[in-house]
Amino acid sequence: MLNHFLDRRRNVFLLAAFAVFMESLTSPCLKIGSQNYETFSPGYFFWFGLAVIILGIYAVCWQLILERIPLTTAYLRRGFSYILLFVWSTLIFHENITIKQIIGIAVISLGMVVSVSDEHGKKNTSQNNASQ
Repeated sequence: MLNHFLDRRRNVFLLAAFAVFMESLTSPCLKIGSQNYETFSPGYFFWFGLAVIILGIYAVCWQLILERIPLTTAYLRRGFSYILLFVWSTLIFHENITIKQIIGIAVISLGMVVSVSDEHGKKNTSQNNASQ
């Protein structure tokens, strides 16, 4: 059933978005555990364990993704995790936003847009060549 779902390229990219979202949650879990609980306390182990479980889910998703799309294509999507970390740091931890951070996020976003547009260009070119 999962293989049938992942036969569609769009679903592979949805799984990639889910995987990156999950991976981005590990850093906030670790920070919450380390800031709010003593080392080796039950709360500390809860947040650390939650981060490990999330990374396990991410690893399984990532393996499924890599079976279906090239590593370079998949890895470029991980830039989204930096954007999500920026969001988590401001929403959860109320950290200050600086202009340098905004510029950095803009550069990462632009890089992802350029890489996706390049993939679509190659896809359209190969489809045109195949139809001729």
